[in-house]
Amino acid sequence: MGVLVVEGVFSFHTLRDACLAGQPVGWREFVKTYSPVTRHLLGHYFSRQDQAGLLARVFREARGEQGGIWKDFQGTSEKEFLLHWRQFVIEQARRARGPAPETPLNPENFWQLLETFPPLQREMLILGFRRYSPEQLADLSKFSVQASGEILEQAQRRLEEQLGKAVGEGLQRHDHDALFAAIEQQRGEKCCPGRLFARLADGQISWREREEAERHIENCLHCLDRSAQYREVARFFHVLPPAATGDLQDLLEALGLPVEEPLRKQTWWQRLLGG
Repeated sequence: MGVLVVEGVFSFHTLRDACLAGQPVGWREFVKTYSPVTRHLLGHYFSRQDQAGLLARVFREARGEQGGIWKDFQGTSEKEFLLHWRQFVIEQARRARGPAPETPLNPENFWQLLETFPPLQREMLILGFRRYSPEQLADLSKFSVQASGEILEQAQRRLEEQLGKAVGEGLQRHDHDALFAAIEQQRGEKCCPGRLFARLADGQISWREREEAERHIENCLHCLDRSAQYREVARFFHVLPPAATGDLQDLLEALGLPVEEPLRKQTWWQRLLGG
């Protein structure tokens, strides 16, 4: 299967095709493109595990079974793929970690808490309970640092009223992966497809579709969480700097991929100018 790459530049679709064709140059570009956001997710949610080994494991599994990460992807755009990739990364890290830490929160009492807040604050609270600080929440949401902090403090007080003082202080800073893993299993027949979250964020949706989707999301913990996941992964994918050269080389070597950039074919005018 041939893949045309112009001057060494990959589009999302040529990258997918190159990976499916098993081309090392395609997988090299894939690792280069997605390793920064992958490092962030692993470091944020699984900081107690060996980061280098876990990172290599994620990309190794992605390449397994002739590019299985792409064969499982049913979407058509990079924005849809980001949500798919995030879920894959988290699942691989969970398998490597084993059982999640215990948490007093479950989908029922967490939704009971969220319902006491206005709809616009619920997604921010989900990110807050994913251990993002008020400063990070201000970057991820439409709320200021001060407002984010105040809303998190309100949530803590309401949880103490709801569950008792035994919940302890700073509950939103604890590891609640068991809670979110349970929420992910609650997908229903009417839940939103992954592509809808990207369309909502970009405004590429009719007013009628937006109203229907937002009405559903406001009353569905699973989709509210998915919306927060998309906001998180899309934001960090676009703002994180490229992987450091040394880190990228180490990862590529661990995966048996070419470390050096492939030589680019010169255009006729570059040859004419001796470039």
